[in-house]
Amino acid sequence: MVFYALFTVAPAKYMKDIVDALGSGKVPEQSRFILVGFGIVLLFFFKGITFFGQNYLMNSMGQKIIMELREKLFRQILMLPVEFHNKQSTGDLISRFTTDLTSLAEAVKTAISGPLRDLPQILILLGIMGYRSWQLFLLTLLLLPVAGWLIQTFGQQNQLVTTKRQSKYGDLTNLLNETITGIRIVQAFGMEGYEARRFKAENHRLFRYFLHSVKIGSYSFPILELIGGICGASVLTFGGYLIIHGQITGGDFASFIVAFFMMNEPIKKFNGFTLKIQEGMASANRIYEILQTENPIRDRSGSVLLEPLQKEIRIKVERFDYGGKAVLKDIDLVLPKGSITALVGASGSGKTTLANLLPRFFDVPDGMGVITIDGVDIRSATLNSLRGQIALVTQEIVLFNDTVRNNISYGKIDCDQAALEHAAKVAYAYDFITKFENGFDQEIGEKGQLLSGGQRQRLSISRALIKDAPILILDEATSALDTESEKEVQAAIENLMKNRTSLVIAHRLSTVQHADIIHVLKEGRIIESGSHRELLEQKGEYYRLYQLQFRDDPIED
Repeated sequence: MVFYALFTVAPAKYMKDIVDALGSGKVPEQSRFILVGFGIVLLFFFKGITFFGQNYLMNSMGQKIIMELREKLFRQILMLPVEFHNKQSTGDLISRFTTDLTSLAEAVKTAISGPLRDLPQILILLGIMGYRSWQLFLLTLLLLPVAGWLIQTFGQQNQLVTTKRQSKYGDLTNLLNETITGIRIVQAFGMEGYEARRFKAENHRLFRYFLHSVKIGSYSFPILELIGGICGASVLTFGGYLIIHGQITGGDFASFIVAFFMMNEPIKKFNGFTLKIQEGMASANRIYEILQTENPIRDRSGSVLLEPLQKEIRIKVERFDYGGKAVLKDIDLVLPKGSITALVGASGSGKTTLANLLPRFFDVPDGMGVITIDGVDIRSATLNSLRGQIALVTQEIVLFNDTVRNNISYGKIDCDQAALEHAAKVAYAYDFITKFENGFDQEIGEKGQLLSGGQRQRLSISRALIKDAPILILDEATSALDTESEKEVQAAIENLMKNRTSLVIAHRLSTVQHADIIHVLKEGRIIESGSHRELLEQKGEYYRLYQLQFRDDPIED
């Protein structure tokens, strides 16, 4: 970049010798013209070589920085807790990977080229101008601060607009994501027109912010051009006065004026430099907002490896708040090894929140409770050793746009074909998998949409079987299925629970009748505990819920 700057400004330096030689009245020999012409060719040749080198290296370095930053951002998002993801919109997170990183990439390239390529040109040209005529140089120094002030003002305006624009882009992406993922509901309720109007409104808001940025860039250019023209006219007028009075030669003036007008280009680039930097700063702030987010769910100092469960899990919570509201209060549970513990209760009673504490999706604040496995506080164990002992099957089935094989082996990628087939058979998934054209290598589409609900759930059970974890959490795993699918999935779940310590959250009470103990939650508290028969005999909350679900079926004697 420095050599490129030198080759670019060279004509301004040698202009004096050429003009003074021609103005002396002596006619140079033809060989001198040939020599100067050859020198010009060499000058532009080396300028081209240095431009290629600096441009290639600058872009490769800038892109490498962005590549590493993108990976770091992705790792951070993977590690941030569930609470963070509950509060962030998907569209806004995606926009930080797309528009924000693209904007930052441009700013990085500009930030490198500005000081190393454009600034040296300005400084060298100023040096040439000062050497040729100190009087004209002082005049230029009086005029340049105006341009500098304008450049700074335009940059600040653009940063404000860019920050708002990037936020609106996140809103638009989020709306797009919601509409596409919920397309069946949109079409079923005939809301295509409504969604189109919502998208149009967001799109127009984003458009206005883009126009505002363009307007700043557009009016900053002619204003700076006008300032340059005023400076040029002033220099020309004063330079003529100095020549007339013999204070400088024609060569000095020619060299100065060439340097002055050559400086116009890097100064305009510096205006673009500040605008790009301000845009990049706005994007960087949004990216580093994620990177600098403190992760409360992490390995603590001196964390130990958690040994496989041998005796029991103890969950004791005095109080757990979420969103400023007490969600759990006075909880004290014991899950003996190999037992099936069920949590039931009305929606919003705290069942899922309680289950989420075990794999540390949330942490109980210090002094408000403790969860132990064989007496070891799970917060003092490493996350990997804790979560390595837990398998999870949820109502909201998460499958990936990949093959059946890769979805089943997600928790243990290196498992062999025999283990895959065994897990599929135990989960009652083998028969429908083998009917696929490509068997275990069949692509299942985004979120497994090429499968039925029961098939998706049996794949998720196969995935839990492959992990072969000693602790199992089932979060309403059959509540969204039809009767036939529920029977198949329930049989698979019973296989999955064998020889495991299971925590089952159930909406359908028929799925927990064989649990060793059932805890009934209401408004975050356990109000009843016992077996299915014991709870029915108490005729309390469990009895009421059972009556609501099976009002047409008499309770067995």
